[in-house]
Amino acid sequence: MTLKYVAAIATLMMGALPAQAQDAKLIEAARVTLAGIQNNSFSANREYCGMIGRNSAGSLVVTRPRKGRQDSCLPRNFRSNDIEVLASYHTHGSYDYEADAEVPSVDDFDADSDEGVIGFVSTPGGRFWIILPERGLVKQLCGIGCLPQDPDFERGVAGKIPKQFTRNQLIDREENG
Repeated sequence: MTLKYVAAIATLMMGALPAQAQDAKLIEAARVTLAGIQNNSFSANREYCGMIGRNSAGSLVVTRPRKGRQDSCLPRNFRSNDIEVLASYHTHGSYDYEADAEVPSVDDFDADSDEGVIGFVSTPGGRFWIILPERGLVKQLCGIGCLPQDPDFERGVAGKIPKQFTRNQLIDREENG
């Protein structure tokens, strides 16, 4: 995925043209970070998570990924108070036929909403999602195989996955399958 492509996604997802380059850099930082930890997440069968922020010099900084549990993870906080927290990131662990891990969960949405940040999620199928709590949406930035994919992943088991969800649609998916 090129930075030009990421900038186009940022324009569509985030909306604001003046912030387009910053949005693209944030999305690219999340994508690169998640791509780098996907295989560890698969082999450990655990979520990995962290935070992305901007330091006083205006540069993006990323916390070291923290290894969580099979279905949860609490990210490390930044050690400096000079960092503006912008986003969270986390993996969804390895493929599990019984788990609906190909989309962000309501808990994922609510955690980012409570923190006042956007979120990025990678799935066992290699999907890359953005959670936009202020807009009440989660959107798929790119689909199956966009990020490293669990070798055990089975395409199609989760059914047709829309490109975006509202929080209420996520609730309905979790309650009604």
